[in-house]
Amino acid sequence: MASFKVSVVTQVKKILEQEAGYLRLRTSEGDVGILSNHAPYVAELAMGKMEIESPEKDRRDVYFLNGGFVEISNNQATVIADEIIPIEKIDIETEQIKIEELKKQLEKISTEEEKVKIQKKIKISLKKIEAKNS
Repeated sequence: MASFKVSVVTQVKKILEQEAGYLRLRTSEGDVGILSNHAPYVAELAMGKMEIESPEKDRRDVYFLNGGFVEISNNQATVIADEIIPIEKIDIETEQIKIEELKKQLEKISTEEEKVKIQKKIKISLKKIEAKNS
């Protein structure tokens, strides 16, 4: 199968670089599947899963992305991620506990700015659980 290079970086460092036969990720417009020789493309990433399938289709690596951008050109996909976590490292029970604690904090907060920050953290934990369960 034809392949292309996938690179994932954060603000801090390069996370991975590997050959892929297929890449699937969630953009702000919906899920997108990428094969080799894809037309040039740039999109904003939404919270959700990213799957990288090997060219031989014998391995599929799955990650949770918390936003960012993807750019595709010259048979290379570059993902600039706000946060990336291997899906197997997400613990649903821990995320559920975190959500309950954040909800308790939310009840005590009076400023709108702080409420928005906590609501965003709750949304991230819910999206992690959704990604792990799907």
